[in-house]
Amino acid sequence: MGVFSFEQNRQYAVRTEVLALITLVEYGNLEQKHNALKQLMVIAYPHALAEEINEQESLDYVFDEGPIDGE
Repeated sequence: MGVFSFEQNRQYAVRTEVLALITLVEYGNLEQKHNALKQLMVIAYPHALAEEINEQESLDYVFDEGPIDGE
């Protein structure tokens, strides 16, 4: 079989996860389908998730500063 590099192992793990999630989407109950689709979206669009997290953190920072001057 040979020696796998770290990147090859990671790609194999992601491929296995995607196949398992697709199986849940096809054959799982409604909750499993919903959760599997959410996880597939995270895998498919990692940059969109990162932007959403950064946007939420920046909003949390703005709203946690307290009252605006003059109020």
